[in-house]
Amino acid sequence: MHMPGTALTSTVDLEQLTGDLAASVSERSYGPPNSALQQALAHTIESKVQAQLAVVLEGIGDAFYSLDDQWRFSYINRAAECFFGEPRHSMLRRVIWDVFPGFEGTELRQRYEEVLASGQAQSFETEAVGRQGHYLEFRVFPYRDGLGISFRDWTERRRAEEEMRERHAQVSALADNLPLGMVYQMDNGVGYEGRRFIYVSASCERLNGVPAEKVPGDQNLLFDLILPEFREPVYRAQLEAHAQLKPLDIEFAIRHAETGEIRWQRIVDAPRRLPNGRIVWDGIQIDITDQKRAEEHQRLLLNELNHRVKNTLATVQSLAAQSFRGAGTQNAQPSPSACATFEARLFALARAHDVLTRENWEGAAFSDVLAEACMPYRTGEAGCSRIETEGPDLRVSPPMALSLSMVLHELFTNALKYGALSNGSGKVRLSWSVITDPIGPRLSLHWRESGGPPVEPPSRKGFGSRLIQDGMARELNGVVRLSYDPDGVACAIDVPLS
Repeated sequence: MHMPGTALTSTVDLEQLTGDLAASVSERSYGPPNSALQQALAHTIESKVQAQLAVVLEGIGDAFYSLDDQWRFSYINRAAECFFGEPRHSMLRRVIWDVFPGFEGTELRQRYEEVLASGQAQSFETEAVGRQGHYLEFRVFPYRDGLGISFRDWTERRRAEEEMRERHAQVSALADNLPLGMVYQMDNGVGYEGRRFIYVSASCERLNGVPAEKVPGDQNLLFDLILPEFREPVYRAQLEAHAQLKPLDIEFAIRHAETGEIRWQRIVDAPRRLPNGRIVWDGIQIDITDQKRAEEHQRLLLNELNHRVKNTLATVQSLAAQSFRGAGTQNAQPSPSACATFEARLFALARAHDVLTRENWEGAAFSDVLAEACMPYRTGEAGCSRIETEGPDLRVSPPMALSLSMVLHELFTNALKYGALSNGSGKVRLSWSVITDPIGPRLSLHWRESGGPPVEPPSRKGFGSRLIQDGMARELNGVVRLSYDPDGVACAIDVPLS
């Protein structure tokens, strides 16, 4: 493992350093050759070399010590002394195995013996002898018939690396298991076309249908999934972001590589400059299909609500105009009966809305529509027995529910004022059935009054009659036959269900 800083990395380093120091000192020596003088000079040179070498070894930063061929300490620098925790003078010229008995049978001793026997230097990492949890990086090499050993404590760095690996594993685990997202990193490259993926989370395959390990080799595997109509905008947005080194946030649709399903995606990424000056892009791709569908559904709901509000206001306006038509001049006040009629019609419309609201305006059971329409007239036990209903279970559309509610309200109101419900013995019978037709199913509804006062055709066609006959034809493409038989009013309604 490469470590920063100065380190004694080979035998040649120290031997060369010693030779250079000796040569430097000897060049300053003068005088005729004389054995006594030569011995004194040699001793002086050796002392100066050792002194200068000690300065170097004390300043290298790493701990260093040397052993002779008898495994005795021959030199210990200050850093090694601090690590051992004992004065170096107490260890010099003593056998290392005696000073540290814990070396017996360890990997460290085996390595030392291998280097001394083979003459080949070794670099390795191992746990410190006698100091559990501390890790050292060693360089052991032949040196002056013995060994030179440099080492450094990298426990904190190892812990930092382990923590970094753990954090990376945690982030990768999260990124790989994102249900609707993919994390990636891209190298900025030389120019936009030089960009490439450095990292892609495993969730890529779930999100796009392309295995994550294939993407770094060919980034077009993902770009080609983008629907044709989005490719040019995506390309231009990415090109601009790359040129200006600004964050990118864009939405587009893709075709899933495995399922062929159209899925909406959102990409958010931003450039980041590393300490070495290199630029990378950190990004996330998010599946926003459900969000897009919800937005579309909301848009449809708003349009539908707008449509319904307009229709409701138009209905209310029509009810008001017809109910208060007899007010006459501009200053005339509506009669109490006109106000009551208008109010009753609004209540009928509101009850129909209640039925549809309970069904989320997706339609309604005809029995519920009928029950709400009958409710004001089924007061007491006698009232319930005077209104008979018969027909199959049936669902009707929102427009049909509203129209039938208003028609039934007018029929019940007329029966209460003038027909079968105006006395104590008359009855109303409502029956319906579904008619099969080649064009589509049709609803056949029959209203029949009996037991009431004799019926006479009205002298004029009022709003109620027009709403019954003309409204159904106009709004539901239906046919209405309203007859005023002497025995009671009869109404037959035929409207398409689809």
